[in-house]
Amino acid sequence: MGSERFMALFIGFVMVASILGFAMMRYTPEGPGPVKLPDVLNRTLTPEERVGVLRGGKVIIEYFHNGSCQDCAEKERMYMNFVDSFRGYVMLSYGVSNETADWMINLDGTQIDLSDVNSTGELRSLFCEVAIIKPNVCILEEI
Repeated sequence: MGSERFMALFIGFVMVASILGFAMMRYTPEGPGPVKLPDVLNRTLTPEERVGVLRGGKVIIEYFHNGSCQDCAEKERMYMNFVDSFRGYVMLSYGVSNETADWMINLDGTQIDLSDVNSTGELRSLFCEVAIIKPNVCILEEI
């Protein structure tokens, strides 16, 4: 009789504890959500933003120039058109800066040099190689 009472109390305690545990999980605030940024930014990304974008599965194109080059505006337009074509898969961070940058960053942080890329076809090939989450165009090219 004593062991039955003990078992009943033990089962009751487990039930009450699980109710309290689930209630605490329900009202515990979660960590910061995913980074929500536009696909085209006219500034550099902070390290936290960069990590958030890459964790979201996007590829980042960073293009910064000193403003005195002749082909910079054309290349900027090419990158913007590319991002428009692949919304949700790639992000562009661009602008005029003292430090130049012309690369693509994939999920593991590897920087792929884009200084020799002059067409959207070349850009798409590189993008399809490094993207973790691939758009249908990339998947169809692999077939």
